[in-house]
Amino acid sequence: MSIFLNIHNPIKGLFLLAVAIFIGSGCDPYTQDVYTEQVVVESYLTANNPLTQVRLSTTGDATEVYSFERFALRGAQVMIWVLKPNSGEKDYRITYEESTPGVYQPTEMHVVQPGYTYQLEVFHPEYPEVEAFTTIPASFQIINPIPDTLYYQSTEQLTLELASAVAKQGQNYYIINTVAEQALEELLTPFYLEFVADEEEEEKRQSLSELQINSSGILSEGNFNRNEQGNLEIRYPWLAVAYFGVNDIIPSLIDQNLYDYIRSESVQLGGSTLSPGEIQNVITPIVGGVGIFGSMSRDTARTFILPLEFEVP
Repeated sequence: MSIFLNIHNPIKGLFLLAVAIFIGSGCDPYTQDVYTEQVVVESYLTANNPLTQVRLSTTGDATEVYSFERFALRGAQVMIWVLKPNSGEKDYRITYEESTPGVYQPTEMHVVQPGYTYQLEVFHPEYPEVEAFTTIPASFQIINPIPDTLYYQSTEQLTLELASAVAKQGQNYYIINTVAEQALEELLTPFYLEFVADEEEEEKRQSLSELQINSSGILSEGNFNRNEQGNLEIRYPWLAVAYFGVNDIIPSLIDQNLYDYIRSESVQLGGSTLSPGEIQNVITPIVGGVGIFGSMSRDTARTFILPLEFEVP
């Protein structure tokens, strides 16, 4: 399966895959020849949304079976700083408290501000200090009207017209997720139905659940056009549709941390023709540990997707 961005838990599957890479190597992922236990971080910030949880665990030996609950890191001191624009100085601190083993929640309400840089700090007496930064992507909106009904693989392909509220220098990267309201086998589109048709029942149930949030993968802004108004036009890929029925279409503009992490992780998981000795390590923004501290902005459109044969001539 591809990498998923979940509208409630932004990266579904990404973190567990990354941990499997880190602990499966049986050693430090960068320079050491002897395994050293490290802190693993998972946290994502979304523009114009409240701060969410920080999940902390530790790596384990390659011979051990990983589960977050087993390797959860207890008793850490966690905080996130909002940095002053243009100066990089610490301006405002939000502290966190441990709600369940390894899961830390903010102690106050704070709405994540687009364009600002946030700094994560984690302290624990048994591990080195952990630090990471993310700059929140600019806000954007889907500004063109989305049809109430779409016909799967119709010649009239849906285009998402995105307007950014803040101009950004350089290349932007997006991921489009399609989140189905119902994950039923009888609602699968033909492409995905073919994949699950011969699976055993347990494997099929897992596939149906995973396909409920289907991802386009990383899309480069350079592959799409800007119209006369300067807005970005992204053609919605039919391959992103796994189920007929009500679907939420969610384009997300991702930060540099998520871009580096996802593209380097996909190589680790077989998305490259490189031999194992040539594959680079997963790119992680965490200093003093491993994992991901990233951010995104996003918007959502809802539509009803029907088979093409239902289209009225």
